[in-house]
Amino acid sequence: MPQSNCCHKFDYKKVDLEQKRRKICKKCGYIDYKNPKIVTGSLVIKNKKVLLCKRAISPSYGKWTFPSGYLDKGETPEEGAVREAREEVNIKIKLLKLLIIFTVRKKNLIQFVFLAKHINKTFKPGIETLEAKYFEFKDIPWKSLAFPSVTYALKKMGKLPKNLPIFHIFNKD
Repeated sequence: MPQSNCCHKFDYKKVDLEQKRRKICKKCGYIDYKNPKIVTGSLVIKNKKVLLCKRAISPSYGKWTFPSGYLDKGETPEEGAVREAREEVNIKIKLLKLLIIFTVRKKNLIQFVFLAKHINKTFKPGIETLEAKYFEFKDIPWKSLAFPSVTYALKKMGKLPKNLPIFHIFNKD
């Protein structure tokens, strides 16, 4: 049952077989599970450079990140990564492999990051992007990156480990 503001007066109760305390509406029985949101994105590589986008939205407006965003209903992480690249920088990409999966506890997120290659010739900023640019690894604007997870993924891309994907937990992102 979708959450609506019409009747929800929440109380905490043990409501399921697992006997976990959850928020449940006293009137309609809606259970607010607070499941994590899924984020997906890609490190797009072309001529040994990585594509970054300057964010035109909050949080981290004006800071650099790789194309990424929330997964849409019914979408796989792979489909979402391709869609986000198209929306944010108007490009077509081919996913090469899964690089990393993050758990960001504080924000209740799970993020998939793929390595990808740019397969069409051009790119330009989309509506959520102020600027898009390819950077050599040494020229990445490290002090202007949007999130610690972006920094971590870019550093891992710089020296790809043999065992992929990498699983990482952020407690302070």
